[in-house]
Amino acid sequence: MPNSKQKSIRIILFFIFGIFSGFLAKYTDMIPANGTIGGLINIVSSISSRTGIWVFIATIIAAWSRTPKAGAIHVFVFFVGMLLAYYIYSMRLFSFFPTYYFIRWGLIALLSPLAAYLTWFSRGSGWIAALCAALPIGLLVSEGYSFFYTLSPLSGFDLITALILFFLLPENKDQYLKVLVFAIFTSFLLIKFNGLSYIIGGL
Repeated sequence: MPNSKQKSIRIILFFIFGIFSGFLAKYTDMIPANGTIGGLINIVSSISSRTGIWVFIATIIAAWSRTPKAGAIHVFVFFVGMLLAYYIYSMRLFSFFPTYYFIRWGLIALLSPLAAYLTWFSRGSGWIAALCAALPIGLLVSEGYSFFYTLSPLSGFDLITALILFFLLPENKDQYLKVLVFAIFTSFLLIKFNGLSYIIGGL
């Protein structure tokens, strides 16, 4: 199979994965939170409405792509598929298109290739790779640190995904320490200066 054909198939698959994720995120919004199953689905819906799960998925996609360019493309088409499915489904259900939210998320999707390109280097060695790994980890920690005084399962989920990335991305013990230093520093800055509000405020 030609290499270009393999690349095209991977791009299509990530686009389909995005469509499925967007559809699932919107579908869980519509299920009443009645009973145990409904309550669990409501938690899934709440998780999908936060940035943490999408940062986690995008990091995994980017870091395990073959090249930084491939990672950027894969993450971008994933978000395009996700947003199209989510908001087209919303429009079909309610005959209303939330332009403000679509534009805000659309801007994030447009910036995602740059973030994905940098994230690809997170599995390497050295301080630059450690910084690239620490950025999504620190962001997730800043989203989930409130768990320690709220015990919110949503915040807890963000902390769990941060831990997963911390154990998956560094390739050796020395790299773990470097990532930890940058992750603590990144999360501290985001918490201290409420950095996420400038990036995703209103979402």
